[in-house]
Amino acid sequence: MKVYLDDDLDSNALIGLLRRGGHNVTSPRAVGNRGIDDEDHLRFAAAQSLTLLTANAEDFIELHEEWMKRQLRHSGILIVYQENNPARDMTFQQIAQAVTRIEQSGVPLENAYYNLNFWR
Repeated sequence: MKVYLDDDLDSNALIGLLRRGGHNVTSPRAVGNRGIDDEDHLRFAAAQSLTLLTANAEDFIELHEEWMKRQLRHSGILIVYQENNPARDMTFQQIAQAVTRIEQSGVPLENAYYNLNFWR
């Protein structure tokens, strides 16, 4: 899968795990997008046909809904819900495994968003 990370998940450790899993990963740091607005992240990912991976659920669900109303297209949004509780939050390893599982499932990603926590 071609994945673009939101700032909140831009980690060398996660990038390494995703790449070892066979995914093509684009970091906002690598393309000069660190700190840009959420919509600009989504716009970049859509223009490059990348699935956006984020832990910023509320903002990106809202953006998805806005984009659907405006008939704009994106290549999918994968959301990791975190509660700042190490016992319940997904590890980077679990996130990478969930990305692989959702890719292997064949569910349509275009113009959709998924809760990765259900794909552990």
